[in-house]
Amino acid sequence: MLPATGALAAPTGPGDPAGANAAQLSETSLRVATIQANLTGETPEELPAALMRGTDRQAAQVADKISSANADVVVLTDMDATQEAVDALNENYLNNLGDDRADVDYGYSYLAVGSKGLQSGADLNADGVIGSAEDAWGQAAFAEQGSIVVLSKYPIAQEQVASVSQLKWQHVANDMLHHTDLSGVLAASIPVMSTGLWDIPIQYRGEPVHILATQTQPDAQDEEFAKARQMDELKVIDGYLSGENYVRTDEGEHAEGVGEDRFVIAGALGLQDGSADRVDPFLKELKHANAVNDSGSYLVPSETWQVLGQGRIKENQPSTSQALPGTVPDFAKESSPLIWADIQF
Repeated sequence: MLPATGALAAPTGPGDPAGANAAQLSETSLRVATIQANLTGETPEELPAALMRGTDRQAAQVADKISSANADVVVLTDMDATQEAVDALNENYLNNLGDDRADVDYGYSYLAVGSKGLQSGADLNADGVIGSAEDAWGQAAFAEQGSIVVLSKYPIAQEQVASVSQLKWQHVANDMLHHTDLSGVLAASIPVMSTGLWDIPIQYRGEPVHILATQTQPDAQDEEFAKARQMDELKVIDGYLSGENYVRTDEGEHAEGVGEDRFVIAGALGLQDGSADRVDPFLKELKHANAVNDSGSYLVPSETWQVLGQGRIKENQPSTSQALPGTVPDFAKESSPLIWADIQF
């Protein structure tokens, strides 16, 4: 839930004139948002096909919230990270002159694809067959499934993006893996990050800002495993920021940390029941015990930022677009609230 704070303000954008002065915010602060989009299909083609119709209720709910927030940077978790899906979302929902939604233009994007969906080579679901989606890391049918998409109004330094998705769990300093029942070759092969951690640099007011996009271990049948993994995922995020020796990028390079640069951690950090017991110490370490959060999504700016306002946007009215019965696949889960923060230096 949101912290009790007097720093809350309403989002300001073309379709929402309430709150802080729009001109002031656009000139002096950066608005960052994140949302669990829950936009994913069973194949790489399924989600783009649904989005191209422009009538998917789930996508409309996500777009309504993004449009209302009008953030400079949005991190969408649990979304198929394909260019076709991003293009369809932009063209048919976020920047579509033909609907009643206030248009928002994101000229830049980053598609975060890590080890999720890669085959483990083992029979993880013990069904006697190797090679199903349940046997892949992250239990994904393809690499882009349910990953992370970052939309930005500011240029993204694509060549400078650092990814930590293949770091093996056994390499984490003082890992929690040894407290579980896992052992042997399989344990040594598991990537610690269930989806990944991406350091996505943008240039804001002439200075680099690191958008650290991630989503940690969701609920799993093995509660002991899920808790241990989440604790170590949070440890890796903290270790990446400080440049711990054991943290290596997917290119095999030592993660040097962010130094004195400003950063914002954005994404799903607490999807499990009881996650607060593990996330709270992580936030306190970063001196942001009251970081804005909702339904497992978090925004955690570095302490060098001044937080001007923060809040959440829920579904409070029918979506601008409604699904036509029988025309699109049912993606089942509704999107979570979008959370946002206005930060400045």
